[in-house]
Amino acid sequence: MHDAHIMERCLQLARLGAASAAPNPMVGAVLARHGTILAEGWHHAAGRPHAEVECLNAFGDGPVPEDAVLYVNLEPCAHQGRTPPCADLVIARGVRHVVVAHADPFPQVAGRGIERLRASGLRVDVGVREAEARWTNRRFLTSVEQGRPYIVLKWARTSDGFLDRHPREGRGVHRISSAASDVLVHRWRSEEQAILVGGRTVENDDPALTVRHVEGRQPLRVVLDRADRTPAASLVYDGSVPTLLFTAHPRTDVRVEQVITPLDADPLNTLLGELHRRNIRSVLVEGGATLLGHFLRRGLWDEVRVITGAVTFGAGTPAPSMPQAPARCIRVGNDRVELWVHGHNPEDAWCW
Repeated sequence: MHDAHIMERCLQLARLGAASAAPNPMVGAVLARHGTILAEGWHHAAGRPHAEVECLNAFGDGPVPEDAVLYVNLEPCAHQGRTPPCADLVIARGVRHVVVAHADPFPQVAGRGIERLRASGLRVDVGVREAEARWTNRRFLTSVEQGRPYIVLKWARTSDGFLDRHPREGRGVHRISSAASDVLVHRWRSEEQAILVGGRTVENDDPALTVRHVEGRQPLRVVLDRADRTPAASLVYDGSVPTLLFTAHPRTDVRVEQVITPLDADPLNTLLGELHRRNIRSVLVEGGATLLGHFLRRGLWDEVRVITGAVTFGAGTPAPSMPQAPARCIRVGNDRVELWVHGHNPEDAWCW
C-alpha cells in the first residue's frame, strides 16, 4: 500500500539531478520499512555513486532489516561501468525486497539487474509509477531506444504572433518574454545537454546561449550554419562555453570545433547523428522560424514549449503554429507558457 507513495519520493529525488546527471539517467532510491523512510539517495552526476549506493551509504553500516524495501525508479545496473554494479551491492547488503518503476533499456543492463537480484532470492516488483518514471527519464530513454537526442523546440512569440520585429534596427535579441520567463528558459537550458540555433539566428540576434539566471550546467552550444553567415565576433564563438559548428566548409576565423556537413547532405540527420555519437541525450532548439519549421515538418520533435508575451510588434517573422491543443498551459508573470508533447500521453507530462 506504500509502494506508490514511496516511489513518488524516489522520483522527487531523481529530479534533483535534472541539471547534472546526464548522460546518465536521473535516479532516486529510498529504503523504507512499513512505509517509514530509513534512508534515501540520488544520482548526482556521471562517475559519482549511483542512487542505490548513496541510499545504502546513508543508511549506514548496520544490517538492513529483513522487512525493509528498497525503492528505485530505474532497474539497478548489473555491469561494471564508471562505478561497480549496484545489483551486487544490494545483494551484499542483505536487501530482500526491491521495487522498481521500470527496467533499464540500456544494452548493458536491459533486465540483467532484475535477473541477478531474483536469482539471488530477492523479491523484485516492477511497474510502480512506471509512466511517471518514464516521463522523468524521457531524454535518456529516447536516446537509448530511438538512437537520437530528445528534441525540445522552444520559441517566444508576441501576443500578435511574431518571433521578431520588422524592420530590424541593428543586431540583437528582440525581447518578448518577461524577466520571470527568462529565468524559466535558463532553467530549461541547464536541463538539456545541448542548445541549437541556425546561422540566421546568430547573425540577427547574436545570442550567448548560456545559462546565466540559474545555477546549473552549461549546455553545448550548437550552430548549424552551412552558409557561413555567422560573424566571427559572435558571442557563440567567444570561448566561454564549448561550441560545435556544423558548416559546409572549414572556417579558420573561428576557434571552435567544427563538423563538415556538405550542402548535399541531410543537415538534421547529420547533426542528430553526431550529437548522439557524442552521448548527447537531449537538445533544446532555440532557432528561428526556418530551423524550427524543418523540425516541425519532419515531425522531429518530442516537446514544443512556447512562451507568449504581452508585447506586440505589428509586423515581423510569423511564429510557427501548432495544430493541436497544448498538453499543459501555465502563467509565468504576464506570459503564457504552453507545452506540447509528441509520442507521449499528454497526461503523463507531470513536470517540465
